[in-house]
Amino acid sequence: MVREGTKRRTSFAFCLDPLKDPLMMIQPGSKPETLRAPLKQAGGKPPVLWGTYVVQGDQMEMTCEQAPTQMLLQLKRFMKANRPKVNVLFLDDGGNTLDSLKPDSATDAAAQNADASDISAPGIDASAIEPLKRRLKRIQPRIALAPGPLELKLNRALGKSVSLINAGRLQEAETLVLVIERALAALGKDREDEETTLKRGQRESDQRSLGAQVKRAQGLQAHVARAPGPARDRLTQAIHKAARLLKQRDLNGARDAMDKIEKALTSLV
Repeated sequence: MVREGTKRRTSFAFCLDPLKDPLMMIQPGSKPETLRAPLKQAGGKPPVLWGTYVVQGDQMEMTCEQAPTQMLLQLKRFMKANRPKVNVLFLDDGGNTLDSLKPDSATDAAAQNADASDISAPGIDASAIEPLKRRLKRIQPRIALAPGPLELKLNRALGKSVSLINAGRLQEAETLVLVIERALAALGKDREDEETTLKRGQRESDQRSLGAQVKRAQGLQAHVARAPGPARDRLTQAIHKAARLLKQRDLNGARDAMDKIEKALTSLV
């Protein structure tokens, strides 16, 4: 398909068959609507997406003259499954970009080359991200001191941790960051030994968890204030107990106490 597009502008039509399998047809020229009949004869079912495409250099432009949103998504999945070695731009007939698809190698390379400066998670509390970002900045220059193959592996891990942070998967990112820190400490490429690294990582994890539990307690307090008289008094005492446990850094005890409060509030509804 890509090869044909490098020779000339080529028509295409795409749909699904009765078994929901993709069906794609191409032909030279700029009259994709003429593919509707053979597509139907081959078992294709509406809706049908059709248009023309051309390949120039490392980019394929697919101009979709008839582009139902549902089928555009299916076409993108079809193209991704076939792993084109070019960037694919899906355009409407006015030349506006509808969607795009990068080859896997480019996506992988971008992820591997990511560093702390690529962290971008606007929908996540910055105070939760900042400790991880700080740790990534600290270990990034030290990765370069690792032996060749390990340096490559650690850089991939660093890139993946950035992707996890951007996706909001902070716990997974923290685990990966800790793995990198421990590897560097074991190599002697960090000023901290492995035990110190573990303690610091646990301390920062607890601090972030503490902040989350404090917010949870504040939210519960607002619900308790709206509870009926006798229940409100009892639950207020329970909230105070959870607050004391949080001050004592007993996160497990506070979590259990708040679980009970939530259960009690649910029973009042």
